[in-house]
Amino acid sequence: MASLRNANPRLKNYFKENYIPQVCEALLCGILVTCPEDPLRYLEGMIMVIIKSGLQNLLWDMCIAPSMKPNIRRLSETYLEQLFELDDQLMTPELMIKACSFYTGHLVKTHFCTWRDVARTNENVALAEKMNRAVTCYNFRLQKSVFHHWHSYMEDQKEKLKNTLLRIQQIIYCHKLSIILTKWRNRARLKSKKKEDELILKHELQLKKWKNRLILKRAAAEESNFPEQSSSEGSLVDETLKCDISLLPERAILQVFYEAA
Repeated sequence: MASLRNANPRLKNYFKENYIPQVCEALLCGILVTCPEDPLRYLEGMIMVIIKSGLQNLLWDMCIAPSMKPNIRRLSETYLEQLFELDDQLMTPELMIKACSFYTGHLVKTHFCTWRDVARTNENVALAEKMNRAVTCYNFRLQKSVFHHWHSYMEDQKEKLKNTLLRIQQIIYCHKLSIILTKWRNRARLKSKKKEDELILKHELQLKKWKNRLILKRAAAEESNFPEQSSSEGSLVDETLKCDISLLPERAILQVFYEAA
């Protein structure tokens, strides 16, 4: 019987209950490792050893001498059960397809996660570059705005400074004009005063001459007779009419009347 997959369940239970796969495994491992000259006698002796030790204590390397036991680890406790196809979980084409699908899905998932991490890394790098560009652009626009305000402020300051300079120039020009006018006025006053003093001096001299003449005429009139006094007075009146006092300056007129008083 090559396979017991489709065998009677009673027969499968018989194999499992009597440890037939384990007995076959231990005997086959002993024969393959020791390679005895008489395999039948060897199997007979090993069967007696298994009977004495009991099936519950059966190990796969029980039939191998201690010096010849290989340093290997048993892969599965149901190795012979799978060999005889007693296990219902034996690999089938459906299970193979599912395993391949699961492996492919796991592989795709692993590669997708790796690609996602790489993409996220690249996205983070691109995002960092964009952020740096945005910060640079923002700083440039901020500097441009600040420079625009600063330029406007400086233009206003220049305009104010220009107006201030113009006002200062106007003030200086007006001050110069006032100084020039003051000097011209002072000079004009000096000239006018000088002319007035010269005119007063001239009239004072004329007045002194007139007084001297008048005194001389009075003295001459006193020496003459009384009838002649009237004619002299008439002549004096004529002389006085020749000297018009209104032509004299005010100071000279005041001085004449002050001296007469």
